[in-house]
Amino acid sequence: MEVLNGILKEELNRLINLKKNYENKLKKYQKGSLIKKKIKGHVYYYLNYRDDKKNVFKYLGKLNEDEISKLEGSIKERRKLQKLFNQVKRDVLKLEKISSEKKK
Repeated sequence: MEVLNGILKEELNRLINLKKNYENKLKKYQKGSLIKKKIKGHVYYYLNYRDDKKNVFKYLGKLNEDEISKLEGSIKERRKLQKLFNQVKRDVLKLEKISSEKKK
């Protein structure tokens, strides 16, 4: 039983470190969605994201193809990391629940 508890503790510590790592990486990437609006024949770009409970549209202006692909890549990468982060959070909660049940 001690071996099993040791393995659970190691896995929990590994997941907690992974969670912190994902949190730090998520801060580096752009959050939200890129919105393209055509106004009077001109194309303008906005960044749509949530700030607490408020929906924010940040004006970016006219962007060239390089800037657009860079932003879209950053947003895509953040979404991938967010999915991984959410999975790790769920796994941490499960392991914490299992380890607390073992102590009883």
